[in-house]
Amino acid sequence: MAKINGIQIHVEKESLQNDVDLPSHPVEKGINLTDYVDRKPVVLSISGKLIRPDNTALETLLGRLSTIETKGTTVIYEGRRIYHNMMIAAFSHDADSKIMNGFNFSMTLKEVRFASPSYVSLPKKTKAAVAKVSSVGRKQTANKKKSPVYHVAKKGDTYYDIAEKYGAKWQDVQKNNKYPAKQIPIGAKIKVG
Repeated sequence: MAKINGIQIHVEKESLQNDVDLPSHPVEKGINLTDYVDRKPVVLSISGKLIRPDNTALETLLGRLSTIETKGTTVIYEGRRIYHNMMIAAFSHDADSKIMNGFNFSMTLKEVRFASPSYVSLPKKTKAAVAKVSSVGRKQTANKKKSPVYHVAKKGDTYYDIAEKYGAKWQDVQKNNKYPAKQIPIGAKIKVG
């Protein structure tokens, strides 16, 4: 008996494929030079029988295994050895007249490795700048006429603060308005864009 994420299955054969890539480079004389070893993911092929006491339990078993495969759920396989971080890469089964409530099956489990994200969450202002840059290379749509954006000035507002809040250049905001930079009246309607 073996288990996949705690689900019992009858495994008759396990075949392990544990390969490495040995890239080599020619040299002037002698054997080629190998400068590093690249470990490939472990691949485990298993085969056996899926047997349950009745047809309903058998269909439930097939459904659970198929769901694990199609959703890409990582599994722990417990057989002759225990393998962690595996995914079902292939799963097939066939009926046999000698097995009343079961199927012959074959399955390929492949090791997967997950990388942790190497980034941190960006502040909103930076996200807006990244969003602007990310449109480079995309087909640009025709500019639709946009209605102007206004800001009602509060105590201490500067053209720089207002422009930063709306993602505009402070020089453009100052150019669009008649008030001197150090004398923006409170309550004034400032045209941003």
